[in-house]
Amino acid sequence: MYDILSAETLELLITFLASLGYLGAFISGLLNASSLFIAFFPSFIVVPILGSQLNPTLVGVFAGVGAGVGQYLHYYIGVGGSFLLSPEKRKKVQISTGKWRNRINRYGVIIIFIFAATPLTPDDLIWIPLGLMRYPKLKALAAAISGKIVLNLFYSHVGNFSVDIILDKLGLAFS
Repeated sequence: MYDILSAETLELLITFLASLGYLGAFISGLLNASSLFIAFFPSFIVVPILGSQLNPTLVGVFAGVGAGVGQYLHYYIGVGGSFLLSPEKRKKVQISTGKWRNRINRYGVIIIFIFAATPLTPDDLIWIPLGLMRYPKLKALAAAISGKIVLNLFYSHVGNFSVDIILDKLGLAFS
């Protein structure tokens, strides 16, 4: 059976990211969150290990900022998608999103934050419609970064306190 992310590959990746320091945490968050629906650099594995090797608070912040920016890139898929629609379809989308616009304007920041701060919600599902709706960019980015920082702070501190258990389960060893 072929493993997409084998233990050796993961070990090389984490060693490389740890050698980059906090920039590695940022890159890890960015690459993990910018891929649509598939996590190539799973933050629930990489960030705890980096948090065990570096200052976990700084790892959480840098990984969170990277992940927030990575998620925000999906906003532009929605923006670009609106240009691919015919004028008739674009008008239908504007009408249907108009019904939700007041709710989204009122609760959008909270919704984005909750989706970003919880690991089990697919953030990609909300970003594309937000781009189609042209939701305010700075509000969306601030909520995404805030939520991802909270999530990655949790991951990095878990790693700081339980790295030996995690590495044992993965069959890895770092010095």
